[in-house]
Amino acid sequence: MDTRDPLAFFRRLMFLLNFAVCAYLSLIYALTPRFAVQQAAGLRFTQGLNALPGKPWLFWIVPAGVGGLVAASLFFRDKKPSRAACWVEPLLCLLVIFALHLDYNGLLLVAVVDLVDGLRGRGRTLFLGVMAGLYLLTSIDILPPQLRMVTITEYLAFYDTHTRLLLQNILSLFSALNLILFLIYMVLLVGKRTEENAATRQLNQELAQANDQLVLLNARLKTYAAQSERMAETRERNRLAREIHDTLGHTLTGITAGADACIEMLEISPEMARKQMERIADAARQGMNEVRRSVSALRPDALERLKLSEALRQLCEEMQQTSRAAVSLRLETKELRVSADEEDAIYRIVQESVTNAIRHGQADEVWVDITAAGRTLSIVVQDNGMGCQTPKPGFGLRHMEERLRLLGGTLRTDGTNGFRIEATIPLRWGDTI
Repeated sequence: MDTRDPLAFFRRLMFLLNFAVCAYLSLIYALTPRFAVQQAAGLRFTQGLNALPGKPWLFWIVPAGVGGLVAASLFFRDKKPSRAACWVEPLLCLLVIFALHLDYNGLLLVAVVDLVDGLRGRGRTLFLGVMAGLYLLTSIDILPPQLRMVTITEYLAFYDTHTRLLLQNILSLFSALNLILFLIYMVLLVGKRTEENAATRQLNQELAQANDQLVLLNARLKTYAAQSERMAETRERNRLAREIHDTLGHTLTGITAGADACIEMLEISPEMARKQMERIADAARQGMNEVRRSVSALRPDALERLKLSEALRQLCEEMQQTSRAAVSLRLETKELRVSADEEDAIYRIVQESVTNAIRHGQADEVWVDITAAGRTLSIVVQDNGMGCQTPKPGFGLRHMEERLRLLGGTLRTDGTNGFRIEATIPLRWGDTI
């Protein structure tokens, strides 16, 4: 027997007890007539009965056989009882009870224990009502005389007082134990159902709380998604403005400086002025191409066609040709192999720094130094222009700072001797040479 489940333990214990009761009564019914015959007291035995008993096999085989089959089927069954079992089992129990001459009806309590846990709603109420009626009907002494049944009391009357009391006490003990086990089982069943209901209520409360948290989390996620969308729109708008500013600023600065040079050269050398105008036209066309690419792909055209080092050299040469400033570039790395966003940042920082030096600083010399040490890339742009003691960050400087911040870099400026820009970029791959 499985003692880990108290309900299963007491249920099977009741089955064993009732099987023992059936066997006990069957032995009394079968052995008492034989004992009377052996004692030559058959006449005295029959005179004490209100009706002649049936054949001995009827009292032995029917109660013991049917009772044994019922008890075995109930004892070894672990599955939930079917609807048919809810009515077949009580009928089998009634058959055994009538075979026992209504002397013991504890089998009905066994049927209640076995089936009540598997019923719900109206079915349980109807079943308990029917079983209570049968229990009361088989408990009273009206039916045995009407059906001319020989009761256990008449059988025990044949024995002497001591033996009769002993046999009656054994039967009473069996009946009391059966009732006690039934009450214990029902108490445990009610307690188990109460605990299950409490656990169900607790789970429902936790589920409701979890549902409330999910609703709140969903609202927060929606708010976060909306904020993220707005932030993404803002970042993309700033990025587009930065790219267009860098491209247009660089191109227009070159065109302005070149135009000023052409004005001065017109009277001195018209041929040189014409060549300068051709350079300005080429720069304007390249600037227009970059504006188109910036709007569509947001990446400099030079970086699409050339390596970063070649694109930087071309940038400095174009600025030198379209303006009167001398722009020198020094690269202390053999080859820069960096990611696309790092390339964009390097190119735009050099472009903006040179453009600002010529446009705002009125510089005629600009030095660009790019060096790499370990996993850090340094960009230094120095000019000999007017400088600025307290530089105010404009659109270009702010965009440089934003680019560097996204890459984890830094930006420093110094306007005491010309204007100096120092930018550092930590390279993710450390693969600069």
